[in-house]
Amino acid sequence: MNSMIKSEQIYLDRIDRQLSFNVREANEMGFLVTTLIFLVVGVIASLVTRICFNQGPSTNLLHLTLIITATVCCWMMWAIVYLAQMKPLIVPILNDTE
Repeated sequence: MNSMIKSEQIYLDRIDRQLSFNVREANEMGFLVTTLIFLVVGVIASLVTRICFNQGPSTNLLHLTLIITATVCCWMMWAIVYLAQMKPLIVPILNDTE
């Protein structure tokens, strides 16, 4: 009976380790996939701007700079919010006076 409980515990520990690894891997995968989505959207926006609003080298450079800046800023905002959720503040500690 005791050996059966030990074997079940070993099995449950193994499943727990696999699940925790998969959650970590899923977090990394979500970050990578969304980063690639931002990259693809930035490239598509750059190409569309280059094709539709071709007004000379100076203006094209300005358009490209604005699109790259907007894409990087949006990605950084998303990344900061996403990474801030990795270790959230669960319960704030309040004083008796608050």
